[in-house]
Amino acid sequence: MESLLSRPEMELRQLRYFVGVAEELHFGRAAEKLFVSQPALSQQIQLLEAEIGVELFVRAKRTQLRRVELTEAGSGLLVEAKRILQLAEKAIETARRTGLQQRVINMGVYRMMIRERILEMVEISARLFPDLEIKLIELPTHIAVQDAVFDDEIDLGVTLLPLKYDQLRAVPLKTGYLKVMLSENHPLAQEEALQVEQLKNEKWVDIKRTIHTVYDDIERICKQAGFSHEAAIVQEVSSIELLSGLVSLGIGVAMVPTFYDASNIKGVVCKELIKPDGTPFTDVAIQAAICYKTSNNSPTIQALAGAFQANNK
Repeated sequence: MESLLSRPEMELRQLRYFVGVAEELHFGRAAEKLFVSQPALSQQIQLLEAEIGVELFVRAKRTQLRRVELTEAGSGLLVEAKRILQLAEKAIETARRTGLQQRVINMGVYRMMIRERILEMVEISARLFPDLEIKLIELPTHIAVQDAVFDDEIDLGVTLLPLKYDQLRAVPLKTGYLKVMLSENHPLAQEEALQVEQLKNEKWVDIKRTIHTVYDDIERICKQAGFSHEAAIVQEVSSIELLSGLVSLGIGVAMVPTFYDASNIKGVVCKELIKPDGTPFTDVAIQAAICYKTSNNSPTIQALAGAFQANNK
């Protein structure tokens, strides 16, 4: 008999059906065990016999005596079919195990990202996935993180929405809004909360526009309040840590995400931004997210992204 390995058009499903009938020697019981209807099972066996060109079960006995008996060719096929199915199952299990045992994950972070957030994610990984090594790759901007994921340079990355590529999938983390950071010696530092209009005559420290997610949004809301923050910027920086340091020196004020914890930064205070009616100012949203390629079906990547999401709400 021609080796089954030389017949790629043959379906593994047909071999499973054949083995099921051959082991049970009863189409009804085999159909129940395989969770398929008996007519469908009979049809697949007939297709398999037509493909091979020989009878696998003694047709006369099945028709006249309602007995299922393997032919000599069927007995020979049973041995090889079992071997092929075992090889297929082994290959699938090996692939699954390889995916689950991915031990080194390249994770991209962007330069403006809060250091505490990075350490928090590393801690989550170490606690929930102790055998997993996270290799941090620092990139200049959150867009550069998306580029690196898209180009397969990293496995996943921390970014800000929206996504640049349709081929990426986002797992949302925290949503932030805006709050005002001031020197603790600033006249407005004693206020409970601030409105945008109160910042009209201030000097500003800000993140460079090229890497700032909501730079234009801040300018928009300031103009709605009757002034331009862009015209009053005295210093642009590339990290939120340096921005905080300059604010602490009284160089200027700044707007930062509400999820930025500045409690450990000496010399600064953060004030909630509110609307004239006293409600929280939520006109500008900053959405952090984990992103990875849609085509990446690694169980490790998906489990890690899910863990970050569950611990960052």
